[in-house]
Amino acid sequence: MDPMPFRDRRGSRILNHFLNNELSLDIALTSRCPLQCRYCSVERNSQPELNSNQWEAVVASFARLRRIELISLEGGEPFVRPDLPAILGACLDAAQAVKIVTSGVIPFQSLPDGLLLHPRFSLELSLDGPREIHDFLRNGSWERTWNFLQTGLKRGIQMRLRSVISRHNIFIFEDWLTALDRALEPYGQKVGFSFDTIIAPEALAGEGGELPRLGLRAYPTQGLLPSVSEMWRLYRNLKSRNFCNLVLLQTEPLRGCGAARGGFISFDPAGIFSFCCEAPRGVGSIFDISAGDCPSLRDTEILTRPCKDCLYLSAALCNGCWTGQKCGMVNYWRAKTCQALLGSVIQGYQPGIRDIPGSLVI
Repeated sequence: MDPMPFRDRRGSRILNHFLNNELSLDIALTSRCPLQCRYCSVERNSQPELNSNQWEAVVASFARLRRIELISLEGGEPFVRPDLPAILGACLDAAQAVKIVTSGVIPFQSLPDGLLLHPRFSLELSLDGPREIHDFLRNGSWERTWNFLQTGLKRGIQMRLRSVISRHNIFIFEDWLTALDRALEPYGQKVGFSFDTIIAPEALAGEGGELPRLGLRAYPTQGLLPSVSEMWRLYRNLKSRNFCNLVLLQTEPLRGCGAARGGFISFDPAGIFSFCCEAPRGVGSIFDISAGDCPSLRDTEILTRPCKDCLYLSAALCNGCWTGQKCGMVNYWRAKTCQALLGSVIQGYQPGIRDIPGSLVI
């Protein structure tokens, strides 16, 4: 493999358009993980992985062309990679913010303090509820995950929490957060949290491009997804709560990565990219498409999506998603479109938001 996969094309016709626009990169470093979480969406297949020199070249190539707002290092479990410090260091040199998304089951001692305590770095920890629920969903990992969180807070590392909402935990989620807020009091640090609705992989099978990439693991979803009205109620309730130590980072009620708001490119471990981290098909390979042309493909694709003229996007009730499927909820709940999905429960919430007819079943 060529360690310098991107060759800058300064004469690219789209370069001028993108030079001053921000970009976010979502990098799945590996599909390996010591856990077998019940509803993990990552395929458990062995996957070729770019080495640290190649990932350094990738992020440096993009950084020369555009401001990189965020790099998210994900997996599998990123901490299985012994070269993670080198990759993280290169990302911090290139981006305004870098996070590692982790299950917390592998200690972070492999990372030096200079990286862990960097002001633009954070650890995003997957935590789905109290011990019994988290252990059921995430392979009995609660003890290790909780110790990971405590250790990080004691060290002064910026910690963030992310939960996946399903029928298993929506009924207890608010009460659990109240208890968690109290438990964080001794650490004297604000901890941001957000949530995603569990995805419906079967609804995303054809999304992406023409290339096979690290795809979605199929798991049965019948009865697992909360209704959109339940998610809307949860979001409204959390927005109205006054936590002391937790900070709600959520900006929309269902799940939305913001792919329709700005440049967002998602890589699998082998360097196949798409514009949605859940799309099982790739648009291209970093070994075939330059850093200048890669965002241009994304721009061309997003112009065909309804987000740019969507009232919900402009009112900040949706961050937009490249597939338009809200990670499978549109088809799961038999809505005609993502706009109909939101419109069924957000009628009259904000001036200018009107009901968009659909056939949603809730």
